[in-house]
Amino acid sequence: MYPGASHITGIYHIHSDFSYDGKNCLAEIATWAKNNRLDFVLLTEHDVGFDQEKFDDYCRQCSKHSGDVLLVPGIEYEVVHQGAIIHIGAIGLSLLLDRNIIEQGLLPLVEAIHRHGGLAILHHPNNIKGVLNKKLIEPFDFIELWNTKFDCGFAPNLQFLHWLQGMNSKGPYLVSADIHEVDRFGKANIAFIDMDIKSDTLQLSIIAHGMRQRRYLCRTGSWRFSPDGKCQTPNRLYRLLPVVCLIKKKVFRFARFFIPEKYRKAVFNRVNRSWIR
Repeated sequence: MYPGASHITGIYHIHSDFSYDGKNCLAEIATWAKNNRLDFVLLTEHDVGFDQEKFDDYCRQCSKHSGDVLLVPGIEYEVVHQGAIIHIGAIGLSLLLDRNIIEQGLLPLVEAIHRHGGLAILHHPNNIKGVLNKKLIEPFDFIELWNTKFDCGFAPNLQFLHWLQGMNSKGPYLVSADIHEVDRFGKANIAFIDMDIKSDTLQLSIIAHGMRQRRYLCRTGSWRFSPDGKCQTPNRLYRLLPVVCLIKKKVFRFARFFIPEKYRKAVFNRVNRSWIR
């Protein structure tokens, strides 16, 4: 679609086989992204198993396989705060942050990401609601409002959005599908980022600037989200889906007492896929 386009589309939060749980190599992801008419892919590899040598190779491979689609290397850091495991996405770093920084805690890690010119994104915060407060949320550049892998595949948790807004959090918000295997995803269930920017070349700096300026819209299925969390749906019936989502999650939470985990997950994934496609 580039150069010279006034509209580009990409995705955020995808893992390649540089992550321990990623199924696809970068070449496969690039081909898949091109087939789905994407212009950029913001990757988020787990920091587990990474050192600077592997990170350098990761960046080189992203550059090598960038052509019709820009592959942007990113890392998903895991930090412990008040006993809770928190995942933080970092995009735009030129080096792998030292393990000592991660062990210092959540806010020092975010400060280090900013100090090295990166964007800091709070991942699936609904899972760690119990330890969040305004002071911890404010330093992030973006908040992953809806993660269709960890939350619910067919509807966002609007109650959690209202909880965030109750702390005067204005985002900006992102939506992701947290992709680990591209063959499971088609146009119906990718979480797209549509950006209204124009340039002769596509670079991370241009994407980052457009995102900071909130010149984007997230969409997945029939849902559309603006950076401030306002959502659009094709009709009012869709407004019932978040309620169904919460009921379903509570049912599956209760089911853990009498249904083995492997069967419970299989059913949960089947229900999600049937709704989202």
